[in-house]
Amino acid sequence: MGKNQKKRSRPVATIGEYEHPYRNISNLYAYRQTLECSTRNLCIPCSYKIACFDIALDSSFTQKVPNIRPEMCPRASNTNIDKVKQSYGYKVGMNILTVGDGDFSFSLALARMLHKDKNQQGRIIATSYESKETLLKVYPNIQSTMSELDELNVQVCYNVDATNLTESLPKDLEISANSFDRVVWNFPCSNEPKGQDGQNQEMDKNKRLVQMFVKQCELYLKKNCGEIHFMHKTKPPYDQWTLEEMALQNPDEDKDPKNHKSPFEFKGRIVFDRCLLKPYVPRKALDKKSFPCHDACMFVFGWESSESENSNCDISNPTIPVEDNDEANDDETRAQVVPVTKDLIDEIRSLHMSLGSYKERKKRKR
Repeated sequence: MGKNQKKRSRPVATIGEYEHPYRNISNLYAYRQTLECSTRNLCIPCSYKIACFDIALDSSFTQKVPNIRPEMCPRASNTNIDKVKQSYGYKVGMNILTVGDGDFSFSLALARMLHKDKNQQGRIIATSYESKETLLKVYPNIQSTMSELDELNVQVCYNVDATNLTESLPKDLEISANSFDRVVWNFPCSNEPKGQDGQNQEMDKNKRLVQMFVKQCELYLKKNCGEIHFMHKTKPPYDQWTLEEMALQNPDEDKDPKNHKSPFEFKGRIVFDRCLLKPYVPRKALDKKSFPCHDACMFVFGWESSESENSNCDISNPTIPVEDNDEANDDETRAQVVPVTKDLIDEIRSLHMSLGSYKERKKRKR
């Protein structure tokens, strides 16, 4: 936390003898698969994703039920891609642009889900800020990923700057204006030397990168129903980005007296669940090492409500259900995404605290 940053107060609840703070549940959702894994499979990692994303905030829970490695989630070893369909608002037939996808494992997750063969409708363009030569040096297995992407008809591009798409996207892609249903930048961060994360000392630089990227999306995102997706960590110092507000600010406010207003608005967050996006592995910039991200969420932005009214979007239904608008939501969206409430957090905490730690559960099974 920065020196001048005041600690935010959080509402506190008492369950039996335990007192705990709630996480920020404003515009927060979870996929039903994540919730059911927490309650039906009694999965500790999934309970943390939804109810206790930051161990520093809830000592009573973390002492009673210490977290375990995410690979121990019962779904982690399930390799059946057909059972994970149309997750996080990605659907067959969509045109999707990914930027800053380090080892292309996220783009591969989308392709396995949406592109079963070369005749599949829809288009995925996967891009990296780095050159092909650099990626081959950093990521040992990326050649096999590239080969599979080619088999699944994904176009791979290098040296693409997310803040200057108009100049850095290859001209031979023949991308028309407002053609993408989704434009995605996961864990946006400045390119720091030695694979370091850009944190407090680079916060202003990172904010400007995000703002410039969002402004670029005005040209490429499908009108009315296209969405911008960011995967982003939510613990300090990353929560200090205030991504949901910062991303919509004018990156050139000092130079632009007209104070360009973004046509987009923040739609909400969805708890990140890697099991729904296999084989995606978030990695540090130019580093083959992964990083913990059980606190991460997908932040969803879209055109302002006034811009998207009366739109006919057969493919691009909203990722997050629109309140009081049944026409905008399809049955699948309503069935998959559930709001995270205080009652839901209480239910998950109570269940897992009654079961105890992973070691205690194993003892009882014996």
